[in-house]
Amino acid sequence: MKDGIAPALSGVVGMLLAGGRSARMGRDKALLPYRGRTLLEHMAALLQAGGACRVLLSGPPRAGYVSVPDRRPGLGPLGGIQAVAAALAGKAGCAQLLIVPVDMPALSAATLAALLADRDAAPACHYADHPLPLRLALDESVRARLERLVDDAHPSAERSLHAFCAALGARVLPIPDAVVDEFAALNTPQEWAAFRAAGDAVPAP
Repeated sequence: MKDGIAPALSGVVGMLLAGGRSARMGRDKALLPYRGRTLLEHMAALLQAGGACRVLLSGPPRAGYVSVPDRRPGLGPLGGIQAVAAALAGKAGCAQLLIVPVDMPALSAATLAALLADRDAAPACHYADHPLPLRLALDESVRARLERLVDDAHPSAERSLHAFCAALGARVLPIPDAVVDEFAALNTPQEWAAFRAAGDAVPAP
């Protein structure tokens, strides 16, 4: 890893979850201004700096990006992941997803790259107590599980990302003390203001 940027890895597709309603923020989080660009642009660049060879958005169409809308709106991150996994089925160069939400700008490229560097054979890998960011294998068993979970017959509790990762037997990495603050999600104007006031300490990718 050179200058905080991991080399792009063949078969790794970056997925940016940007389809939420941003109800608590009161405005579209993806379009918040951040370091001279939008939060959407920052997080897309971060995925590429972390090792993704290309980036897809989960959510509505956005100029300049390839977007995949949810097949069943209202299911949260799992619905977005299912839609993207289905859209990539059978396509070459799509072995893994590296998934981040649009509202975690403090994440570093090194933190993402560590998920891809872990050699455990588990179909998913994330950090303790945080199902995002997430490395997810795009194989038929994972796709089949996603398809089942978005079916109406499954209770909403089983559709949580935590439950999905646990059912897959995901590899869980400890969070180094030095990067604990990277995992703060910014859901409200107050959280966003506090984060900006703290100085945006994490170097931009």
